[in-house]
This record gives sequence, C-alpha cells and structure tokens, in this order.
Amino acid sequence: MTGTNKKWRAALDRLADAFVDDILNASDEDILAEFRESHGDPDRHAVEMREAFETSIIAANKRRLAAAKAGAAAARSGGTTTIAPADIADARRRLRAVLDAPNLPPQLTLAARKENELSDSDIAGMLDDLWELGVIPRDGDEDGKS
Repeated sequence: MTGTNKKWRAALDRLADAFVDDILNASDEDILAEFRESHGDPDRHAVEMREAFETSIIAANKRRLAAAKAGAAAARSGGTTTIAPADIADARRRLRAVLDAPNLPPQLTLAARKENELSDSDIAGMLDDLWELGVIPRDGDEDGKS
C-alpha cells in the first residue's frame, strides 16, 4: 500500500512540474488571452484588485488607529492625576501635613528629597497616590470617600 502512495505522489509531482513549466513558458499575450476568456478585462480586474487592497489597508489602519486611541485614552486616564489642586502652595502644605503626621503608616516612605526640589506635578502625583492608597481624603471630601 505504501508503494502505491509513492507512485501516486510521484505522478502528482510530475503533473505539477508540467503545469509550472507550461505557465513559465507561456508568453504574456497567451496568459492575457486565457485570462480574458475566463475572467474578462484584465485592466478592470487590476483596478478592482487595487481598490480591494486599498480598502483592506484603510480598514487595517483604522483598526490600528482606534487601538492606539484607546491605549492613549487609557494611559491618560490612568496616568493623570485625579487631584488637581487650584493652589499649588496649598497642595504643598497638604502634602507636608500628611508626611509630618504622627499617625502616618510606617509602610509609606518618601524619597530623600527636599520638598522644594519637587515639581508641581510631583506634588499633585503624590497627593493622588496618597488618595488612592486611602491615606488622605479627596479635596473637599472629609470622610475619605469619593
């Protein structure tokens, strides 16, 4: 049985080689004439194929753009501070009061930097982190819930 399969396989390989040789030896005019017989105008078909490729490229680019927009929106919503104090001096005082509080959880540490070295966004970010950890209430929310 195995020998028969090998014979059939060899016969199919020879047939495939004959088809390939036939195509490679055909002239462009012969190929276009055969295409016209079976499919019509090759120029019209070429235009339709280009339109199909362009449509698929545009659709793929739109999907990539939508994914990028969603990723950027997620990064903005997760990366921006939710506490935006109107007065940065007040925010600095608030952060200093939290860090100087005697009941500060021992797990909270602040890098050894002077407060005046912290940028406004650093201050706002730290207040936001402290709010997320439940250490401080959100501005105007005395019970600690948002």
